[in-house]
Amino acid sequence: MLSLSKPIHKRLAEEFRFAADNMANNPDLGTKLYFFSAFFGELNRVLNQSWSPELALVHLVIQSVHQQISGRANMPTAGVIIPPEYPDALDKVADALARLFEDERIDEARLKQLLERAAELGYMMTGNGYYLYRRGEISL
Repeated sequence: MLSLSKPIHKRLAEEFRFAADNMANNPDLGTKLYFFSAFFGELNRVLNQSWSPELALVHLVIQSVHQQISGRANMPTAGVIIPPEYPDALDKVADALARLFEDERIDEARLKQLLERAAELGYMMTGNGYYLYRRGEISL
């Protein structure tokens, strides 16, 4: 079980909830990405106060996912579009992460599942990931 001090845990829960709620309330993918960056941004600040290899992993996964989505969102769309249901899938991951950190105890198995889903959504924004989505291997 991931163990955090109460102040750190509370801070992450509050910041993650703020980011997830703002993502859910904004339909624009660019705005969603802005608030999604708060997840790894806040983790970066927290890691300076209290080192945790588990939180470093969460930081790296979420930051990588953000970069993959940003890269696709800023590309010309030559035949490759971001599916209309994609932003909702990203919102669900953000909300689930916020809920996980709002719990008194952070379930590491659930955290792993959420990181896997986030990685899947990020990978979907790569050329091969989009191909796998179109084949039905990756679902939203």
